[in-house]
Order: sequence, then structure tokens, then C-alpha cells
Amino acid sequence: MPTAPKWVNDALETLASSMMRTVEVVETTNINPQLKKIRFKGDYKGLRFELGYSISFRINAKDTRHYTVSYGSRKKGILEVIAHLHGHAPGCNFMKQLQPGDVVKMAIPAGQKQFDPEVKKQLIFGDETSLSLMVAFLPVLQQNEHQYQFYIELDKENKAVPELLRLKNYTVFPKHDVFRNKEKIRNLPVIKNEEWKDANVILTGNVRSLQNFRKVLKEQHHKGKIYAQGFWLEGKKGL
Repeated sequence: MPTAPKWVNDALETLASSMMRTVEVVETTNINPQLKKIRFKGDYKGLRFELGYSISFRINAKDTRHYTVSYGSRKKGILEVIAHLHGHAPGCNFMKQLQPGDVVKMAIPAGQKQFDPEVKKQLIFGDETSLSLMVAFLPVLQQNEHQYQFYIELDKENKAVPELLRLKNYTVFPKHDVFRNKEKIRNLPVIKNEEWKDANVILTGNVRSLQNFRKVLKEQHHKGKIYAQGFWLEGKKGL
């Protein structure tokens, strides 16, 4: 629930206190002007860090925002996210102002299981809001010797970010282009290659882009599982 009356958020924090943690910002890194890595220190004993899980913060009285975990260690008591700082939305302003020494309340990691280690081919699609997810997946995909691809639609000023994050096997697409056009999606190598028909596909980022991608996969009778989770939509306040 990204936006709710103050009394509802107050009640949820009280009723679900076991789901909350007080954490400290111990390190921040500006990858570029639009992307910021933030490390939180806290007591994470007993928590699950599944790939694709997100944490959430109450950024003001009425609004809550979710951020995908890029790295988590119960033993070290460390958790990291990569936040997309775009515009002056409440979530962006909240993440921009976080600095080492700040103490905030965080809802514990949660989400749907997206990773099946038995499936050898993995395709992950998204944009700037999905980079945290991709960074989380990369070491696991490499360790398990998966065949994997990252398809990323990015603004021009962020084209170099995947290399800065040391992602591998990625293809960068311009924003509002290929994945807004179903015919262009149909011509993508991953769609035309029969060997990828049974891949596990994770679609994230912009809702319109992932919906188009999913429709093409379904019309092409994709045999693998398709997971879809939109992180943002034009004109929509939070998701």
C-alpha cells in the first residue's frame, strides 16, 4: 500500500512491529547523479534474503516505498539497495537525503520467489529501478553456471551504469522505444531463438514495457515461467 492515511500507517507499524527493524545508514555511494547505493546496518538475524525480495520505508506520514535488496548478509548485519533518484517524488527525496549516521525504520525483506535454480536459462528485464535486482542475481547466476541475459532499458545518461556495476551478459535499450513496440520485441534475439523458449523470465521496471514484453512472450507460446512485477508507471504515484 504505497499511500494510505496517517492513522492506517500508524496502526500498521504498531500491529506489525515484529516486521519492523531500526537500521542505521553506514555508507552511501553515488554511482552517478541518478543512482545511489545505500548500506544499512542492523539486526537481521532470522530474516530471509530471497532473490527479488524488497524492503520498505515509511518516507512520510502517508507514503511507503519499496526498494529491492541488492545484497544482504545476516551474519554481517548488512543490507544494501540501489535507489533510482529521478525527479522530486517523495521516495526519491527520501533516498537522496539519507546520509551515514541516519537512523530509520525499515520493514523486513519480503516478496515472491522468482528464482528457480533448476532452470538453466534466466532472462531478467527491467530499467534503472531494476538494477538492484540484477546486482543481487548476478553472483548466484554465475556461481550456478546459468545461461543468463539482462535486458535493460535506460535513459541515455545511464547507459554506462551496467558496466560500473560490473554486470555481465547485458544488452542496453533506449527508454520508450523497443519495449513500447510489440513488433520490435518480436524481433529480439531472445524471442527468435528457440533455445530460450523454456527460460525463466523475470519482468520488472516500467509497467507498460513489461506488459508488452509479456504479451509477446505469451503469443509466442513461451514455455518457461514468466514473473512480472511493475515498479513504476507514468502518472502513477508509487506502486
